[in-house]
Amino acid sequence: MEFLGTTRMKKLLIAAILAVLALLYVGYYEALEDGDIETILFIKKHPTFQMKFHNIHANDGEIRKVERLTDEERNLIIDYCRYRLGIDTELKTQDDVEVCRRK
Repeated sequence: MEFLGTTRMKKLLIAAILAVLALLYVGYYEALEDGDIETILFIKKHPTFQMKFHNIHANDGEIRKVERLTDEERNLIIDYCRYRLGIDTELKTQDDVEVCRRK
């Protein structure tokens, strides 16, 4: 005899698994578009619990010089490149910054 809540438990388990997968594989960043801030969703190239990313190039048109980046900006770009674009970089050269900008 089947337990009365088995179907419901299976549905809850499936919902929980889907929620964890979404957490691991869906990310977002905010971009200024026509004066409004838009949330851009994307599928991560690698799983991580980090959800919010910062696309340093999304809100300004200027090209950031690698030697002028703060450690925080460098880490934001490295995370964005890895999880959004699937590019592993140490961000040592201007070309590294450009590769992450073009995508």
